[in-house]
Amino acid sequence: MQPAISVSQLSKVYDSGFQALHAVDLDIMNGEILALLGPNGAGKTTLISIICGIVNPTGGTVRVQGHDIVTDFRAARQLIGLVPQELHVETFETVWDTVSYSRGLFGKKPNPPLIERILKDLSLWEKKDSRILELSGGMKRRVMIAKALAHEPRILFLDEPTAGVDVELRKDMWQLVRGLREGGVTIILTTHYIEEAEEIADRVGVINKGRLILVEEKEELMRKLGKKQLTLELNAALDSLPEALARYDLDLEQGGERIVYRYDTQAERTGIGSLLADLNRAGISIKDLATEQSSLEDIFVTLVEETR
Repeated sequence: MQPAISVSQLSKVYDSGFQALHAVDLDIMNGEILALLGPNGAGKTTLISIICGIVNPTGGTVRVQGHDIVTDFRAARQLIGLVPQELHVETFETVWDTVSYSRGLFGKKPNPPLIERILKDLSLWEKKDSRILELSGGMKRRVMIAKALAHEPRILFLDEPTAGVDVELRKDMWQLVRGLREGGVTIILTTHYIEEAEEIADRVGVINKGRLILVEEKEELMRKLGKKQLTLELNAALDSLPEALARYDLDLEQGGERIVYRYDTQAERTGIGSLLADLNRAGISIKDLATEQSSLEDIFVTLVEETR
């Protein structure tokens, strides 16, 4: 199946000599939600800007549903909706006119019922006749999203769409994203709220210093790189750990009243059972136990630190 977006050996060097992207390869499949994570200056926005035709690449190719973004720009761009980080709206226009005009820019015929539905989905209907300058920052962000959806794109880029906005908008935003995905729209988002990516993404890509470190199914990424921790509360404090437990990654904490066992998901099935059996043989009595798993944010931080 042809990818929605195919990026091959994409690089970007600015006039200052700064290389923002280094030979990036990435295929984004139709109908998926890809979360692109990375620290500030990692190259996320540059990558999105090139795919959307805002920035010219230095090398490599990008195809959108088979259309080259350079030689077949118009066909490629018509398939894409973009919600950028910065707010770019005509302050003296009304919400309705702004969103309708955005649809017309892509050569689409007027469709008032569609515009009405988009505005209602984004809680903008009551503001349809308000001028943009009269809106709050959160409402202006909603207008940006409405503009991106007005021409019915099959691919939607969300570059930090919920940064600095209220909880209500974030809730509306992700509800809308789920609805779009159900309709077959491919969605690529960047976000500083990694818990959002953990909740909504199908795959996760991590980029740092212009290099794509990995792209992985979210569940597989959590399985392979996620660390877990088992905390054992003891009935009697220990002065030290028995030699028989040396093969485990254990720490004795809280004055010897607690043992902490750290392990990866691949060792989960055999590791815990063996540890509990060895504790029993050593005569160590357990009062309580609890487990916790690293989050996607923990994995992201670890990957970025490793590349540094």
